[in-house]
Amino acid sequence: MDVWTQKVGAPALAPLRLAQVRQQLFFPDRRLVQFDCGKLQALASLLRERKSGGHKVLIFTQMTKMLNVLEAWICMMGFTYLRLDGSTRTEDRQRLMDRFNLSPKIFIFILATRAGGLGINLTGADTVVFYDSDWNPAMDAQAQDRAHRIGQT
Repeated sequence: MDVWTQKVGAPALAPLRLAQVRQQLFFPDRRLVQFDCGKLQALASLLRERKSGGHKVLIFTQMTKMLNVLEAWICMMGFTYLRLDGSTRTEDRQRLMDRFNLSPKIFIFILATRAGGLGINLTGADTVVFYDSDWNPAMDAQAQDRAHRIGQT
């Protein structure tokens, strides 16, 4: 029996302590995600290098859940970003693209590979990262075509 369970009232709280310990085991500190993931480590060093050079970056991923992970990670890293996925309203898409293309303060635009369509023109970026490839190579090709317009006016 440890010291904690010997305290007055502690036996009644023992199940709560076990739940707390289990939660710590299943949900480690979010800041540790980067150190457990080689892709995020490589992305971190690429983004630091790009940021110091004054570049702007597009990051494509196929899954919205991966966008959620990237979004949390980008916030922890302190980078400015915008996000576009399938839930982004059509009328907001152009505003987001204009903001990214025209504002030197926005460093990263994270996008779902499939959240594209006509009229997506991301000329403000000079670096494209496919964080994970889509199972359908045609989707990556379409995303690449949107990014291919980099530098056009």
